[in-house]
Amino acid sequence: MGRGAEDGGWPTDCAQCFGLCCVALAHQPAAGFPAVKASDTVCCHLNDDFRCSVFERLEAEGFPICRAYDCYGAGPVVSDRLRAEWGPWTPPMVAGAAGHLLGFRELARLRMLIVALRREGSPEAVELAARLDPVADAFRRTGRVEIDAETAQFMRWHEPLISAILAPLKEQTKPREGP
Repeated sequence: MGRGAEDGGWPTDCAQCFGLCCVALAHQPAAGFPAVKASDTVCCHLNDDFRCSVFERLEAEGFPICRAYDCYGAGPVVSDRLRAEWGPWTPPMVAGAAGHLLGFRELARLRMLIVALRREGSPEAVELAARLDPVADAFRRTGRVEIDAETAQFMRWHEPLISAILAPLKEQTKPREGP
């Protein structure tokens, strides 16, 4: 099941992305990759059209983690914004833009957490959502997540609540189109 605005996330559609996760993420054998790749370098399987040449056989090639990775819709959002600004893309441009993916992924997770906290409805959840709203707003303006010390402490106190709310979001599955 894909995510959408109703749960705070963006729909994940790999076909609308430039393969940013194929560039931004480092590959380590301990993390489920068959070989080492530094972050911010183009994966050897990413074609010039920004599609994975082994997507249909990722598991057989030793890349099960690629199919499991969830950008929470950040890849298509970043790709759309940068496509509008920069026009036609080249692999070096994608390598330069991949860092945006991780920041927008965190924003998507933050938005999903805020919506889920409001749905949970307890006084603690509603207060935490209210404290996180300005963090999400600031990210949209600055591109950085900045949490003040008081909110950070509040989040630590309520980590069990946050973990319980995020657990179902982590378990969601969704159809994936090949990049």
